[in-house]
Formats: sequence, C-alpha cells, structure tokens
Amino acid sequence: MRYPEKRQILAGTIILLLLFTINISSAASDAIFTDIDSNYELVPDEGIVKVSKEITFHNKNPDTKYWRGYYSNYNSYLPDGALNIKVFDEENSMAFSKSEEGYYVFYFNNKVWYEDSYTFHVNYEIEVNENTAVFSLNEYGDNVKVTLEVPEEFETHLSRDDYRVEEKLYSSIYIFEEGQSWDEVCTVNSVRASPRLTLKDTAHLTERDVDIEVRYWEGEEQWAQDIMETTIESLELLEEKWGFAYPPEYNITITQANLTETGGYGGYNQGKNGIWLLYTSNHGILVHELSHYWTRACNFDQLWMDEGYADLYTYIILSELEPKDAESRRDRFLKKYEDLYDEYDFPLSDWSTPETLNSNTEERVDYGYKKAFSLTYTLYETIGVEALQQANKEFIENSDGIDNTDFLEIIESVSSTDTEFVEAYLYN
Repeated sequence: MRYPEKRQILAGTIILLLLFTINISSAASDAIFTDIDSNYELVPDEGIVKVSKEITFHNKNPDTKYWRGYYSNYNSYLPDGALNIKVFDEENSMAFSKSEEGYYVFYFNNKVWYEDSYTFHVNYEIEVNENTAVFSLNEYGDNVKVTLEVPEEFETHLSRDDYRVEEKLYSSIYIFEEGQSWDEVCTVNSVRASPRLTLKDTAHLTERDVDIEVRYWEGEEQWAQDIMETTIESLELLEEKWGFAYPPEYNITITQANLTETGGYGGYNQGKNGIWLLYTSNHGILVHELSHYWTRACNFDQLWMDEGYADLYTYIILSELEPKDAESRRDRFLKKYEDLYDEYDFPLSDWSTPETLNSNTEERVDYGYKKAFSLTYTLYETIGVEALQQANKEFIENSDGIDNTDFLEIIESVSSTDTEFVEAYLYN
C-alpha cells in the first residue's frame, strides 16, 4: 500500500540585512503543531549573520491514524542570499531541494506517523556589511522562542519592546520567550559606530557650484556612491521643478546615520549641519530631505506646508528619475491616508510632530505626513506645476512668513480653478 504524502508549509517572513528575505508559510490546521527555536547571531568581522533553527514537527492529524498516511517533508522559503545551507536531524544530514516556486523542501529521514514528532535543524548564513545590520524577525509557529545576539559595540534598536536582555561579557542577547505572539514584525536596526569615510563631488547648478560630501561607514562605499549620484541628479531637477535656484549659500553634507542620530525618522535635514540619512533609507527619503532646502526658502510657518511640499516634490522628482517607484510611493501614501483617516483625522492647521519618533507616536505622525501629501498632491493635480511655480516665487518674496491665510490667498491668485478643498484639509 502506498501512503499519501502530506505536506505542511510554514509561513512567515524574516527580513535580514539589505532586505534579504525568508518567507515561511503555515497550514491553518490545528492538527499540526510546531515548536520553533530561532537563533540569530551577528558576526560582523566575518560579514555574516548566522541563523539556526530547531524545528520540532508534531503530527496530531487524526486523518493519519491507523497507518493511513504520514508526513515526510517540510517546506520553507529561504532568502536569496542564504549561504552554506545545512539541514540535519539528530543523527544525519537531510536532503533538500528548491522548488520552481522558490521555496525549499526539506525531506525527513523518518516518516512522521500520527502522534509522532520529528526534530530537525536548519542552519544558514547571510552576507552583511561589517558596520551596519538591518533585519526583521517575523516568526510563525505554535510555540516560538527567538534569541538575537549582537556584539557589545553595536547600537541596536528593536521595534518591539516585549523582550528581555541578557548582557554577556562581549555581547547583548535579546530574548523573546516561548509563547509570545508573533503577529507583529520586530525590526532590528544595529550599527557599529566607527570613523566615517568621505566621498566628495560637485553639483553644477544654475547659479553656482555646490560641493557635496557623503560621509559613510567603512563597507558602505556602494551606498555612498548611489547617494552622491542621486543627490546631484535630484538637485538639478529640484531647481527646475520649483522654479528657482538652490536657495542656501552653503554646501551640502550627507551623513550615513543610525536611528538615534535621525530621531527615529528616515532622515533629518539640519540645514548648515547637513542631512543625516538613516542607512536603510531609500531615494524617496533622500529627495524629501533635499526638498527641504526649497521649502525653508518659501518662508512656510506651518508644518504641513513644509512636509507636504517636500513629499509632493519628492513625487515630482522621482517621476523623472524612477517613475514606477514614484507611482508606487504616491499610491501607498494616499492609501495610508485613507486607512488612517477614521482613527486619526485632525485639521492640518493643528498638526505638530515630536522631536523623537517612537511606537506611541509613529502612526499619528505618519497620518499627518500622508494628509499633508494628499492636500499638496491634489493641489498639484488641480492647478498644475506652472501655477505652483508662480506661487513658490510669491512664497519666497514674503519674508514675514506664510501662514494658512497667506497660503490660501496666494494659491487663489495663481489658480484659475476652484481650490476650496484646501480649506477643508486645513480646518476640518
């Protein structure tokens, strides 16, 4: 008699450094029970994160009673960058293969009959940079324990706070105990403070040359070069789209930074002191921070103007540089605005942000950004870029500052279409 092969696909996602991803998917049946013990160890001097999983598979499926069937394999996604994959049970190595769909199949050395259990291990490594580490813990299983070991010289931030820490002689161990919920992703940001290197170049703009310095950690040369190229391209486009030249008299320094240095934000423009950019930030964050050199020249009194226009011009610039990313970012922002509306809506005239972002304030702050973008994007779609440029020139001439009343008057003066919707965003 040939017994049917039964499979379980365990689901989850673990995003490791540089956005390498593990997806593990899970059958909904209560008849299958799994204990998972996951360990992550950051080994920067070897340029890797070591990952080891002990998985105990329990067959409680009554359909396999009386020798009617068994489980013989376990399916799991591993990251594209997974190296040195090893799969073994307590006695022998296990065979595994990669399917056309992208997941790995780990073949048990024993048949797992009803009320049997099978324990096996999956080990692999992920290549990382020596001074920066970003990854997410997103575990799935019925009973999960997770530990993360990070060398003591690394500054580490976790997006969850339901863990305990054990301090060892040369490392810190973050422990999520068995039985904790893993409905929520835990993002890990870990950086080793070290002397920064400097990349220099010049942006040749309409009224003058602007020197650019990118300060970065060793091992992040590719990041620095990408930031430099994007900065120079973006500055040229920002001058064109805003309708006036780069405003400040000073040059630009961009520093690769950790979460503490950016106050929890993706980036932070400190004017003469330069831009502090989170080492995981994308081009959208960079262009947003560069746009602030223009928003500050517009004498905006209101936060929503400063941030709304920075995000609007980020969309406009990305539409030239990376059209698909621009559309995706726009659609994501507008959807987030709609999703958070019922819970967080407030008049934009009342919006403010804390100096430091944390889990308690993050969503409300995010809603403010998305509402400000929704307003400025709707304005852009309504009156067009040329009318916006006319308004921009009036903003920079008003050294007394632009409050909500001034803004409404200027927008009405440059537009031949109805812009009454702006008041609704500001006061409702």
